[in-house]
Amino acid sequence: MTDERVTWRDRGFPDGDVPLTEVGAQGWRLLDGDFVLPIVALRATALERNLALMEGYCRRHDVLVAPHAKTTMSPALVARQIAAGAWGVTVANVQQARVFITAGVRRVLVANPVVGAADLGYLAACRRADPGLEVILLVDSVEGVALLADRAVPDPADQRPLAVLLELGYDGGRGGARTTEEAVRVAEAVRATAGLELVGVEGFEGLVPGADDAERRGRAADFLAWSAEVVHRLVEDGLLPARGVVVSFGGSSYFDLVVDRFRARWTGERVEVLLRSGCYLTHDHGLYARTSPFVGEEPPPLPALEVWAEVLSRPEPGLAILGAGRRDVSTDADLPLPVAVRHRGRTRPAGGLRVTAVNDQHAMLAVPDDVALEVGDLVCLGVSHPCTTFDKWRLLPVVSDEYEVTDAVRTYF
Repeated sequence: MTDERVTWRDRGFPDGDVPLTEVGAQGWRLLDGDFVLPIVALRATALERNLALMEGYCRRHDVLVAPHAKTTMSPALVARQIAAGAWGVTVANVQQARVFITAGVRRVLVANPVVGAADLGYLAACRRADPGLEVILLVDSVEGVALLADRAVPDPADQRPLAVLLELGYDGGRGGARTTEEAVRVAEAVRATAGLELVGVEGFEGLVPGADDAERRGRAADFLAWSAEVVHRLVEDGLLPARGVVVSFGGSSYFDLVVDRFRARWTGERVEVLLRSGCYLTHDHGLYARTSPFVGEEPPPLPALEVWAEVLSRPEPGLAILGAGRRDVSTDADLPLPVAVRHRGRTRPAGGLRVTAVNDQHAMLAVPDDVALEVGDLVCLGVSHPCTTFDKWRLLPVVSDEYEVTDAVRTYF
């Protein structure tokens, strides 16, 4: 990959034009004046804990994981996931696929229909150049199948069909066939198209609507139950093979429901279950702290991603202004969550601090009367939904529990 040196473009990092591979040898400490704040951090202990949790979970339940790489867009972090047993990666579009194919990933699931001529031409060229590259695409309409036939079917000399999954969806959701009859029509269109091979079904249960998490979990379970019925129907109609069908569901909140439906309660022939959680690697302090199936596991998952900011002002009682805002930390799922304060080299729990609003570069912090907080103190902000923190940083330092910088990982958004 490119950008193998740390330069002035990598915000927060010390100057020096250091090779990326030598960051850990610099003796930098994140919170002791070496870095310009605000600064993001990845905690190495948490990354290793969470990698091990998913590896063990997949082994116990006999399932695979293709982590959704849109979360981090980091080849270095994806390499750790693959080393820990991941099948390959999931991406949202072909631009993301380009990053990981360039980085040497050999199995890629594009978890959206691909219809653009340039996108499909790129993937076709990659498959011609590298016969060992596995790319799986989605279809959810007869029109989409026709576009693949026109723009992506392999050359006659290439004996490998293009593998596709039939995407299933629910009313009000994003993509996906909404009825069994529609799913059968799309599957029949794939069967009638030379050069395409239907290898399974796919769907995303993570955004089902509901008043609370209990209702959302129930609706996700209902969607997965219907999806299992569709698989049975497609197998019965000869549109899917009786064995080896790929079923790919499972975001970061309800993948246990996928395992329950397609492993514990599956009554058909053998299926290969491919989960796609993107956020298990870093976990978080908010959304997934509430909804991850790993919550309650022993040992528990650990939030690995955090942002540190300085107290810039105490302009009135009960209010502090932090030097970090929407440009630095996720705000789409929850406001940032203060988890610690560092005062003159010592760190303590946040003690009731609460972010009440954010601007582009600032956060408004409510400070209880009994909590001491001074201008110049550092506040650690936990994140909710890590995806939209990663996309704000080109280079993220990896730190020990003592905040020694041991490595750095680059993102390619």
